[in-house]
Amino acid sequence: MLASEEALNREYARIVDLVGEFDKRALAPTKGSRNTSVFLVSALRLSYKEARARVAQAKLAMPVAKTAMASGKINREHLQEIEHVMSQAPESLPDAERTADEDSLVALAQQASPFTVRKIGVRLRSYWNVETKDPKAREQDLARPKRTFHYNMTSDGAMKFSGVLDPETSTLVASVLTPLSKPDPADEIGKPDRRTKDERQGDAVAAVFDLAARAPDLPINASERTTMTVTVGLDELERRAGIAMLDGYQAVSVSQLLKMCCDARVVPAVLGTAGEVLHLGQPAELASPAQRAALAIRDRGCSRPGCTRGPKWCTPQQMTRWIAEHGPVELKDLGLICERDRHLLHHTDWEIQAGESRIEWVPPAWLDPERTPISNTAHDPPRHSAA
Repeated sequence: MLASEEALNREYARIVDLVGEFDKRALAPTKGSRNTSVFLVSALRLSYKEARARVAQAKLAMPVAKTAMASGKINREHLQEIEHVMSQAPESLPDAERTADEDSLVALAQQASPFTVRKIGVRLRSYWNVETKDPKAREQDLARPKRTFHYNMTSDGAMKFSGVLDPETSTLVASVLTPLSKPDPADEIGKPDRRTKDERQGDAVAAVFDLAARAPDLPINASERTTMTVTVGLDELERRAGIAMLDGYQAVSVSQLLKMCCDARVVPAVLGTAGEVLHLGQPAELASPAQRAALAIRDRGCSRPGCTRGPKWCTPQQMTRWIAEHGPVELKDLGLICERDRHLLHHTDWEIQAGESRIEWVPPAWLDPERTPISNTAHDPPRHSAA
């Protein structure tokens, strides 16, 4: 396999040389094609992406990488990653440094995967950005880093967004999202986390915003998720039936409303038959600051069995439905649940109840016909026997 791989690499190097010669002689128009990439698509039946990649590799001066490729020591993916990095080298970079940097990437490619070459390439480009940019211009860029965020709401209330973050913020975001988006351990019956990478990262972003919304120094709605005025019928809330309206125009199901009310300040409103406000009550708080601190000590994090999210990623959840309660909520009726597991609780057959010392989760019947309550032990400290 090693010998065959080297032969394949050498043949690819020859292809790149031929593409370069074809392009230098400007032969594409003589063959009825607009440019070399179009010719490769029609003649070699390549994709446009692959054709453009080969032309880019052929046209860029990479003597060290192409020599290594011709000897079979690196493969086409290595060459593609090296070309991607070297094509972004600043024009002010001295030739000696350019050759030395290319040589370091080739040396790495002979002992590592293309992915590793890409990672080191990111580091090399950041080094070029610092070393070759005018110091004054660099400081101006740092004073006003490029950060853009664009979003729009879809007809069903979802959000689509895109944006760009500066390198420093990107590093911070990656350091937060990476641990939060790791796959969950296998569940109680041995099934692995079924979420895709994109879904795990989406859950991680939701958890970060959930935490930020409860930050004590948030300028608006400090320390609380939202203030919610409920104008849906009491019987519908208790039956989890019907539709509720948010801000007068966005429709949500009652089960969604109940989940959103878990950590909101709920303002009860009594309406007349014509929709007039007859009474607007005082906002009811779910848990006091002292109770939140006590929950952090007692539960140590999310109470869902197997979840390792710490207290800061969680909000208090009441065992019984908030709408049926009157007066202050007792600590024994509260438990910590992270943002993602609130969805599991409100939209599946899982239930929660107060155990002897901590919150317990009752599995659905399909998972456990006996529905035996279980508690989370992921936060428990190691148990060591006495010496």
